[in-house]
Amino acid sequence: MKEQILKLIDPIIISMKYELWGLNIGQQNNSLKLTIYIDSKSGININDCEKVSNQVTHILDIENICNGDYILEVSSPGLDRVLMTKEHFAKYINKKVKLKLKWLVKNRKNIVGMIKDVNDNFVVINDKTDIYEIEYDSIDNARLKI
Repeated sequence: MKEQILKLIDPIIISMKYELWGLNIGQQNNSLKLTIYIDSKSGININDCEKVSNQVTHILDIENICNGDYILEVSSPGLDRVLMTKEHFAKYINKKVKLKLKWLVKNRKNIVGMIKDVNDNFVVINDKTDIYEIEYDSIDNARLKI
């Protein structure tokens, strides 16, 4: 479902001169919750989020992917943005990041350090005491640390 939604909304967001930063799908009460993160070189304000929300709601309702029962939230990734893809990590090499992992890596589940390298399989984090090669699928949450 996530890939289907991304393919549907990405061209719309690009045509509006925004970047689709990411999509989270969760649940709120008994409804599907879609959180779309958008970005632009000039930043994002509430009006930008409202415009994208209106357009995305329209296309989701027409395509009926969510069966009409969903909550849509459109947001900026913020200064402490969530890093979701290898491209996100690559954009912030030598920046500080906080990772929450799904399982232990070198007996650690939380790591704060600098992004040192990115490749197709993992991101390299240096926390001043050790270097970690962390596979993307082991990351539960990653945020820039400001």
